[in-house]
Amino acid sequence: MTGRPAAVRPAEISQILAWCARLTAAGSRASTAEAAAYLTAKASLLERIAASREQDGWARCDITAAREAAAGARAAADAAAALAADGITTLEDQS
Repeated sequence: MTGRPAAVRPAEISQILAWCARLTAAGSRASTAEAAAYLTAKASLLERIAASREQDGWARCDITAAREAAAGARAAADAAAALAADGITTLEDQS
């Protein structure tokens, strides 16, 4: 079934921003697994924003920007997950 994507609630955006702030505060001590999880959630949210805005008639450039940001977050999530799989548990361990 293809239908309208679930509406993005302001609370979801707030949660992603708070998660970003926690990771930023942790700096290089941040867990690679948590960074991967955050980036995956961010990508998913951006994909939902792009899909819902397309149906709402938003400008193509805004939808494209959301999709590009989602793809970038997804690529960064994959990289962080690969680090975690290689046994690198924090971002500071990768150097």
